Amino acid sequence: MARKTDPKNFERVLDTAAELFLSEGYDAATMQQLADRLGLHKSSLYHYVDSKEKLLEHLTNHAQETAEADLAAAELDPAGGYLLAMSRAIEQSLSDRGRVSLVLRQKPGTPTGEAVLARRRAYDQRLSQLIERSQRLGAIRDDIHPMLLARLTLGLVAWLVEWYDPERTRFKPEEIRDAALAVLAHGVIPSQSERS
Repeated sequence: MARKTDPKNFERVLDTAAELFLSEGYDAATMQQLADRLGLHKSSLYHYVDSKEKLLEHLTNHAQETAEADLAAAELDPAGGYLLAMSRAIEQSLSDRGRVSLVLRQKPGTPTGEAVLARRRAYDQRLSQLIERSQRLGAIRDDIHPMLLARLTLGLVAWLVEWYDPERTRFKPEEIRDAALAVLAHGVIPSQSERS
């Protein structure tokens, strides 16, 4: 997809496309809008990308590679890895909203959509297995099915993309991450000893 161009310029194209798709939606956004945001002629944009679909494929692939690598690191954690996996997922959602949003919004019916959904299912399965191992180790509660717990916690992480805006949110990314991890680790209702 990338042609022989300066890698820094290509990253700028990708970052700008991710922002555009986040603000306008992938279907509504046009290559002309992307070119305008980059200060390029539309024809010059095709020195970097072959098509909007290929651009989407590259952006979602990058986001999923990052998520999969983060999960692989958590799988090596001798303590079970659940909170490490969630911490990394939260950080990615906060720092790479455009790409993560594209992954979350893919539907079946296109080659990119099908590929993204297949990788999401595989990720969910791996996270469920990590949760099951964490439960066996006694690191997290074991009264919730691992796949249900995976889906519930990923829902919390996915929702960050919808409401977090670094220019409008008063909370810093670290504060959001720490609060989300506290909710995941301890819930929202204080224990009897904390109430006393």
